[in-house]
Amino acid sequence: MTIDELDSLLKKKFGNKVLRPHGDPVGELVRTILSQNTSDVNRDQAYRRLRMKFPRWEDLLNARVTSIQAAIKSGGLAAIKAPRIKKILKEIDEENERIDLSGLKRKTVSRGMKYLMSFNGVGEKTAACVLLFSFGKKVFPVDTHIYRVAQRLNLIPENCGREKAFEILNDMVPEKYFYRLHLNLIELGRKVCKPKKPKCVECTLNKLCPSAFSFED
Repeated sequence: MTIDELDSLLKKKFGNKVLRPHGDPVGELVRTILSQNTSDVNRDQAYRRLRMKFPRWEDLLNARVTSIQAAIKSGGLAAIKAPRIKKILKEIDEENERIDLSGLKRKTVSRGMKYLMSFNGVGEKTAACVLLFSFGKKVFPVDTHIYRVAQRLNLIPENCGREKAFEILNDMVPEKYFYRLHLNLIELGRKVCKPKKPKCVECTLNKLCPSAFSFED
């Protein structure tokens, strides 16, 4: 299966996704941290409550961690995420004299990734999401769903680590597909190609997938 075929089939199944960079890298960074080990619904609820309680990012700097934790409780792992978010925003503020990441727009992908990953708790996936969704940078984020699906499609080796998977897929996937294929692969992973009981019968890729039906009892 070529990447062109993969994109075409998933586009027909899940629709065309058009990138419209929102230009809010701080918000994207916080949202992506909140998304770790939880659902989009829980993430979005946690983010809304966080912004309702702290309308300005600067308000977080003087807030107690317990207050931040209470606001994002619905997102899960609040005891870990709350101090992490506060610490990152404090570091951004100290470096830029304000909580602002707009300078990332002028950086190359590699420099932007390096800068974002210098913060504790920010990995390749989070950094890539900030650059792609905020500024339309040419980078392909690899989350847990994409990692799993890519292994089943033999796009990456079975025992490939996350860093190597990111490297392989960013070299393999044409830049024009980065946004759409990222979202459609995630949708495939959530709805069809699930971790334990993938719905191979329903999968639009089953005729081309080397792993199709190998999970049946």
